Amino acid sequence: MGRRAITYLVRSEAFEALGNFASDVVINTKNPQQLQAIIAELETVIEQVPAGKTRWIMRTYLADALNRSGQPQFALPLYKLSAYEAEAAENWANVAWICQNLAISLAQLGRLPEAQETFQHTAQTKRKIGNVEVDILLSENEALRIGIMFGEVETALPTIEQHLVKIRDWWQRSQKGEKLAAAPDTDFLARAFISGLDIAHSAHLRLEHWQEYLDLLIETEQVQQAAGESEEALARNRFNHYGPLMALGRLDEAQQVLEGCLRVFTNANDLTAQATVLSALAAVWDERGDVSHAKEQERQALAIFERLPNPEDRAISHGNLSLYLHKVGEIEEGAGHRLAQIAYYIVIGNQQRLEHALGNLAICMQQAKEKGTTYPLPKLNELLQLPEFSTLKRWLAERGVNLGELQEKVDGVVGRIK
Repeated sequence: MGRRAITYLVRSEAFEALGNFASDVVINTKNPQQLQAIIAELETVIEQVPAGKTRWIMRTYLADALNRSGQPQFALPLYKLSAYEAEAAENWANVAWICQNLAISLAQLGRLPEAQETFQHTAQTKRKIGNVEVDILLSENEALRIGIMFGEVETALPTIEQHLVKIRDWWQRSQKGEKLAAAPDTDFLARAFISGLDIAHSAHLRLEHWQEYLDLLIETEQVQQAAGESEEALARNRFNHYGPLMALGRLDEAQQVLEGCLRVFTNANDLTAQATVLSALAAVWDERGDVSHAKEQERQALAIFERLPNPEDRAISHGNLSLYLHKVGEIEEGAGHRLAQIAYYIVIGNQQRLEHALGNLAICMQQAKEKGTTYPLPKLNELLQLPEFSTLKRWLAERGVNLGELQEKVDGVVGRIK
């Protein structure tokens, strides 16, 4: 009897240690291979864990790892089972934690009404167990964010702003050294404040309230600075200033912001951010009417994206470059980049962006028709012989794509708009 108890204690501690390690890895790692290793380890041992708190906690860590690795559809049933078991045991602290993560997973899968309801349930559970008010507001704000995502902007905005007034007051008082029962942890308060600002400027963006949107972005940067964020993190927020500045006609400021961000990202050797900024600078030059300069900036962006693994970024850049090439009369080259974009979206399976690309193609085809000509959309095999499309050629080969079948799909979607 005693020996069994000792054996169980050792196993229990081992499981707990594995769970803690898994939690740390899931939260901190950006390494896909490490995440997959943790997933495999947890899947192997989880059913050996006795029923109860340790098992539902480890199952939640497994769900977190699946979520982080881009598999929310597999995480969802694990979260739901863990939440059910924790709720049956009336472990409300764990219910709140698991439901918060479940809501995020639901949102990632586009199940927005369920996500909103789950965030609301999380907030209610936190209130039941007496969590600090800033933590409760954080979950309530996430429910409001979901509301914005499915169009409840004007309904949600007054409550968002009420919450923001409250959190802003706590932040200002904490910065003066006041200890607050509603928000005792300054770091957590900073995160909650930044999250609240992000939700508010998302609402104003939807409503095209450009000055309000810009003001909130500036306030976010001030909070980030006070919280000790890195220059790179500050630049990521500052990058977003260019959109409202452009909308307000303040093109010089938009360009200055982007050029400053580009210096930061270049120093940090962040290639994705560099390419994104170059693409944004192209949009500024286009707005200025200097399309040739815009075209060259977008070429630089595409050259960087082609060194990186994300095909959607390459597809977007091909589409932008096509637009600029058409504006300067380089129709044939522009048609090649439009085809490249369409091919990427068909293979990736992004129907929404494919439809947008086809809409732009329809405009080009109509313009050609009005001029009494035919739009020169090439065939894939012709396109892939050109050196500037070698990255697309290699990517299709790596994925084992049959070019004849892909051409048939291209012909099918293009045929819909003829």
